Amino acid sequence: MLWLFMSTTGGLTSGSAEFPTKEACEAGRKELGGMLVRVNEGGDGTARPMFAPPPEIRCIQKATGKP
Repeated sequence: MLWLFMSTTGGLTSGSAEFPTKEACEAGRKELGGMLVRVNEGGDGTARPMFAPPPEIRCIQKATGKP
């Protein structure tokens, strides 16, 4: 799984994680995307950057680079 996130303040982060199956990767992708929604929606009223939608989170095959 590869991801790229940008915040509304210009921050940028990317990374990757390996999973044993396509199903596990898809579950991880959905959870990571959901986490970003929860981070953006949950707040204590303090100013903080928001993650700019949509986050790019993709499951690809390591050997081929294809979905």
